[in-house]
Amino acid sequence: MNTAKGSAGSHVSFYNALIIAFACFGSITYGYCSSIIGTTLGQPSFTTYFGLATSSNAHGLEGAMNGLFQAGGLFGTLSFGYVADKFGRRTALFTSSVICVIGGALQAGSVDIAMFIVARFITGFGVGGNVFLVPLWQSEIAPPHARGLLVGLHGIFILVGYNIATWLGVGFFYVNAGGAQWRPPLAIQCLPPLILALGVPFIPESPRWLIDHQKEERARLILTKLHESKRTEQQESFADQEFYQIKTQLEYERTQDSSCKAIFTTDHYRKRAIIGFYLLFAGQLTGTTVINNYGPTLYASLGYGAADQLILSGGWLVLGLVANVANAILLDRVGRRWLMVSGMIGCLISLIGEIIMLALFQCSDNKSGKIAGVFFLYLHLAFYGTCIDGSTYVYGSEIWPTHLRGKGFSLSVAGLFVGSTTLLTAAPTAFARIGWKFYLVMTVCTVISTIFICFWPETKGLPLEEIAAKFGEKVTVQLNDSADAASVSIADVSAPVKKAENEK
Repeated sequence: MNTAKGSAGSHVSFYNALIIAFACFGSITYGYCSSIIGTTLGQPSFTTYFGLATSSNAHGLEGAMNGLFQAGGLFGTLSFGYVADKFGRRTALFTSSVICVIGGALQAGSVDIAMFIVARFITGFGVGGNVFLVPLWQSEIAPPHARGLLVGLHGIFILVGYNIATWLGVGFFYVNAGGAQWRPPLAIQCLPPLILALGVPFIPESPRWLIDHQKEERARLILTKLHESKRTEQQESFADQEFYQIKTQLEYERTQDSSCKAIFTTDHYRKRAIIGFYLLFAGQLTGTTVINNYGPTLYASLGYGAADQLILSGGWLVLGLVANVANAILLDRVGRRWLMVSGMIGCLISLIGEIIMLALFQCSDNKSGKIAGVFFLYLHLAFYGTCIDGSTYVYGSEIWPTHLRGKGFSLSVAGLFVGSTTLLTAAPTAFARIGWKFYLVMTVCTVISTIFICFWPETKGLPLEEIAAKFGEKVTVQLNDSADAASVSIADVSAPVKKAENEK
């Protein structure tokens, strides 16, 4: 069935935009907690305090700091997928934020390397929840025509977190704090998740989760509030239509298997699982996380001093922030698939350029060659940030049906942590032993990813419920214009809604 979209359907209310932006404190949390280790490892006071400057296994310990953080993220993501589907998106987001606060405090107060590494794992567990719960919740309350932009804010604010962490690290590099200037930046990572945890009770639960759990009246009120408009009739009309579509689609989905096993045994769920996991996995294998976390090390290999390393890392992330703003804007204009393909091609060109520059000039005094090496690291992020970063969260969250979105999207984001853990754990040793040849691994993976993404379905502008058709599933009601859709009047939509309300 098909209904024409009213003007309320193409409207983004201030309230909707505000609460989506507020949830981005969780995005900042992930960005800050992930990035702070880069400048922390660049602090001489940190390496001296923990004996990394003289330790024979310093590379292994650095790998453990990053690897266990990513491993914690993997376990956190998979765990909170169940919590989000069982107890609600808000409960899961509050819990993960509290864990981030605890982990950050333990890092800042670490007295030995073992305590610091364990604290990194705890923090990773918390941010593993935040990094997927934020776009999951955002995708379920954003209007279809602006979902790319609004969920794309997640990518933008991850870069805000990256930038805050990096520039604070640069600032504290020049602070004389008795050898403890690495502690305050680690303590500050507690603030964004604390703000989010305190604010979660004041944001609405996902109406899709509420309808799935038989709380329809509350969901109906939230949908009306989300679509608030100066023209009340249009506001209520579109809210009625969306409520009816969600309700009827969920009634159909309840007849389907919702178990974890079904994700791997049912064809259209398995296809989503493969696409979602590989997409987030492939994003990491382009090498952007390695460049972010080991930026100072990479710039050192090009002959730059400690202060210049931190400044170059900070400049790289400012570029990433600008690129992610472009990504959010382009998603609803260009679409998801070809934007990501373009980004992969750009990352591939950048990696090849970086390999050539390092192979020719890494051990030389050629200043131009080293500047070119920095240029290709920046170019890589320009393509990744503009085309891929935010796109992976938007696409990975919207391809799943509501009754499986928590578990399914958590599986997708698990790909991010598997990819990050693999590369970040191996990176210190790989760069030490084979140098620039480690980039060849990322290059091959990027070529494969470019080919795969070309064949994935496009989801731009579709309500979440209608994306099911892209995977061969039944769609009970269609709100978008479609040539093969039947017609339904506003009365057809509002009558079942009013009946449902009268039964309450």
